Amino acid sequence: MADQAPTEERADDAPEKDEEEQRSTIYMLWPEVMRESTLSKTVIQRLMKRGKFPLPVQLSPNRVAWVRSEFEEWDEAKKRERALEVEAA
Repeated sequence: MADQAPTEERADDAPEKDEEEQRSTIYMLWPEVMRESTLSKTVIQRLMKRGKFPLPVQLSPNRVAWVRSEFEEWDEAKKRERALEVEAA
């Protein structure tokens, strides 16, 4: 029975960590988005209009930022697309 207690504690700790990660949102500003995507501001704006790039969050009247996790999902999707293209070739 003593062996089971730590397992139960670990199981209880896991949801708390997930909730904590969901609460802490990391934002990316234009320079970081352009640097990490290697795309220009104009190209990013065109992709957003077409629904092919994550939309930013309006932080204030003159400031927008992207949610890092959404940007990373977009990046991973691009990598998966490339892998499918390579397999098809």
